[in-house]
Parts: sequence; structure tokens; C-alpha cells
Amino acid sequence: MFSKTKPLGSLKSILPPIHQPLPLNQRESQKLLDVLKASFRAHLDKEHGWTPDTNHVAPAAPAVTYLPSASASKDVPARPTDKHMRAILENPLFNNKAFVPPSVAAAASASVSAAPAVRNNRNEVFQLAVSKGIMNIQRALGFLLAVQRDIQLSAAVSVTQGMKESGAGLLVLRWLRSSGEERSLSFLGNRTFTRLLLRYMVAEGLDELAWSWFHRLLNEPALTTGSPERAAYPAALLDGLIMAKSQAIELDDAYTSLLRGKEVINVTPMASTQHLVHAWSRLCWHTTGESYKHQIPAASLFESFVAVHNELPKPFPMAVAHLMLYHPTKPSPALALKYLKNGYVWNTKLPSYRADNKPADAKFPTKLASLTLDTIENLMQNGEFAKAQRLMERFKTHLAPMGPHLGAVAF
Repeated sequence: MFSKTKPLGSLKSILPPIHQPLPLNQRESQKLLDVLKASFRAHLDKEHGWTPDTNHVAPAAPAVTYLPSASASKDVPARPTDKHMRAILENPLFNNKAFVPPSVAAAASASVSAAPAVRNNRNEVFQLAVSKGIMNIQRALGFLLAVQRDIQLSAAVSVTQGMKESGAGLLVLRWLRSSGEERSLSFLGNRTFTRLLLRYMVAEGLDELAWSWFHRLLNEPALTTGSPERAAYPAALLDGLIMAKSQAIELDDAYTSLLRGKEVINVTPMASTQHLVHAWSRLCWHTTGESYKHQIPAASLFESFVAVHNELPKPFPMAVAHLMLYHPTKPSPALALKYLKNGYVWNTKLPSYRADNKPADAKFPTKLASLTLDTIENLMQNGEFAKAQRLMERFKTHLAPMGPHLGAVAF
């Protein structure tokens, strides 16, 4: 009779008890949390193959916190768990006002300590937009433009110095990396964004990252088999970098960057010196037409820069002639005079400027006018007044009537 009820008794081990255990008190909860965190760290350490230094004796009850290295000694080597948690917590996608890791907050405050309060607010808005998942390239461009405008309206010593102190470039780079945009480099298709970001990167000393992008692009199969737009990315990147160097520092550094680009191209099988053309032309104009903005460069770097012309896929005789007028130690008008004596230049390449008969190169008239006036100035400084007078007559005949159409060359 009683044996029939035995199976019911065995169900007691399966069915939950009627009375649930009492909730843990604060001390018991903390103890359980510490055990779980210690177990998590031990598991990660084991997965990463980390072995603690035998010289350091682990405490009997290690204080484990969510934040990496919050209570760790500087003498103790970094644990894999610290690196793992820091990588998670410092990701901009998790960096919102609800929780900002102390290390991130300290780095952000240090990078903008000298910036105006309004710029700090812009940085906070940018970080919040990133954490909400609504950031994109156009919004990032708007952020960089707004910070630049604040700098221009502020009492900053220079725009470059203001950019350096703002930390805006670093914020955008962190977003590009965390969002996966940097992996594809598709943002380089937006030239306005790329040029402005590169200017911030140069100002903040982060331009080595741009060189890593340049290397990656030159080794892509898309360079020869992909879309023409993607194949143009290396040239656009180098051009933007040269532009940023010319604006932010001096010509010497811009020359060095161009020469570095040439060396990278020379050792990359799929690359072509075609990628140098626009950057070389831009730097040529900075050296000549915008020389008043820069100090005189070192003669050796100047000559190395000019020599790059011999490796370009097409010649630029007017540019080289103009450069020779600006040699740091021995300026010469010889090539300029030879070029300007050519009737083809004046009668064919420079037709009458009418709406239906413009030169093939819209920048040509301005460049020719700049070369002509610089040659005249050089001749007068050297006492060759007759040559200068003849050249001035030609200028008045062909270029003076085009005055309203001449202006700064916009690359």
C-alpha cells in the first residue's frame, strides 16, 4: 500500500520547493559578485595563456572591479582581462553620458583642456551621437566644420594650433575605427571630409595613420581591377595629405611627404607615379603662386621635389620653369624665358577668353599670368630692363584684357 506512493516522493528532487530561499543580503550579494568576477578573470587569463609573474604574489582576496586596472599596482604587468575590458569600455559606441570610463574621461578632458567651452560641448554632442548610433560621414563633416569655425572665431594663435588642442580629429578617427568605416576606407570617396580630417590629423600628429591607409590602398587589387573611383583613392589621399602639410606646417614637411609617397609607390608593384601628379602640381603652386605664405625651403629638399617631375607620366614644362624662379639659393629665369618666348603658348594655348572659346585648362591663364609677372620681377631685379619691358608688352596684349577672369588657382 505504501510502496505505491514511493514514486511521488522521488519527485521532490525535481519540483521546486514551495518556499523560495530568502534574498541575499548586501554582504552575500557582494561576495557572490566577487566570486563571479574572479572566475571571469581567471577564465580569460586561461584563454589568453597569461601567467602571472612569480615575483608578484597575488593577494589572498583580490579586489576585482569592472573597470580595468582600477586598483592594480603599476608594478604588476597588465592582464589580458584588463586589455579586454578596456577595449570594450573605451569603444565610442558604448561611450555615452550614462557611463563614461574614468580613463576615457581623463583623456578627453586632457585633449581639450585649452579649448573653449563651446568646443567641449561640440565634442560631447559628437560622442553622444556616436553612442546613439546616428553618426555618419556627413554629420562627422559637419562636426569638423563647426569646430573649425569656432577656432577661426576664437583667440587661437593659429587654426592649426586650435585644431591640435580641440582633439576633434581623434574623436572622429575613433568613431571611424569602432564603426567599421576605417576598415573599408569608403569615406575617402568624400573628398571634402577627407581633406578636412587630414588637416586635423596633421595638426594632432596622427598622420602616420593616413600613411597606413596609403599602403593598404596601393596593395589592393581594386587599384587595377576595381572601379575607377576606388582606384583614385590613393591619389586623393596623398593630395589631401600634401595639402594639409602645406597649410599646417611648412613646405619642407610637404616635400618630405611627397618624396615618401614616391618611395612607397616605387616599391609597390601595382602602383603608378600617376598617383603623384595632382599632389606634385598642388605643391608646385604652393611653392610658386603661394610662396608668400611660406618660408624659403631647404635647397636640397626643393631640388629633390623638382626632380620628381622626371618620373611623372606627363611633363609640366610651365610648372618646372616657374619653380626655377623660386630656387632657394640660385633662382634662374632661363627656363621661364624659353617657355614664354614660345608663340604657341600665347596664340594657341591662350585663345581669346570668350564663353565659347575657353582654354582646355581653366587654370592655365592664371598660372601663365603668375609665371609672367614673376619672370618680369626677376629680370628687373637683375637689371635686365629691356627683356622685362618686352615681356610686359606681351602680358598687356594677351593677359591684361582677361583680368576679370584671372584669380587664385583652386585645386
